[in-house]
Amino acid sequence: MASLKGVLLELKDMINNVLSRNIDFSSRIVGDEFNFKRREKDYYSKEIGKAIKHLDAVLSESFVVAPNDKRILAESSTMIKELKKMINSRNFLGAIVEIEKIYSVVPSIKIADDDLPKGEFYLPYVPRDIFSETKASFDELIKCYEHNCYRSALILCGRILEIALHKKYFESTKIDLLKKSPDIGLGNLVLKFKNKGMDFDPGLSNQIHLINHLRVASVHKKKRPFNPSKSQTKASILYTLDTLKKLFNG
Repeated sequence: MASLKGVLLELKDMINNVLSRNIDFSSRIVGDEFNFKRREKDYYSKEIGKAIKHLDAVLSESFVVAPNDKRILAESSTMIKELKKMINSRNFLGAIVEIEKIYSVVPSIKIADDDLPKGEFYLPYVPRDIFSETKASFDELIKCYEHNCYRSALILCGRILEIALHKKYFESTKIDLLKKSPDIGLGNLVLKFKNKGMDFDPGLSNQIHLINHLRVASVHKKKRPFNPSKSQTKASILYTLDTLKKLFNG
């Protein structure tokens, strides 16, 4: 259940930030509206609230699941109610523990892509250490798409793939190309996989090369201006998300 896992990870990341910054929600900060502590507190309060609403929205979808999974889904819903109580009472350490418990249950729920609501993009599972960066790029990508900024959306498709491929390369080789070759580029990154004998299947390689080609056309000045259509951009987003799914979900 990729979207639910994604929201849980987003929420956990937000709470960890609150804890690491020692933000005190119990005290009332009086003074200038531009006070940093006040703005920081307001920001995280709003973001946590948005994540909770997102969680409710995901749970309200009419998913078609197997009989055994219905029990697990119901169990998850009960645990999420407890999680929300902890967050509302600002028991953030308890909330982290509850998120871990829910997360341990969620991956066993199997939902076919056809059962997801149509007309929307969903970020599939990605490893935790690249989730925040991937999610930020994904959110910006969707905003660009919805506001008809198609070249910007294609550039972000390429960025998401770079994040994912760097992670996959490190998992496979234990070589961090972000340190050794930070400006390697998407095309050369794919070539690195091939040189290590880890070439992708033709379908996946074609998807990556297509997105890279459109990204390059969007970034660099050409004699003929490149103006991608909505259909081209939508297809690229779907290819990007499908590539993430194949890289990290098998």
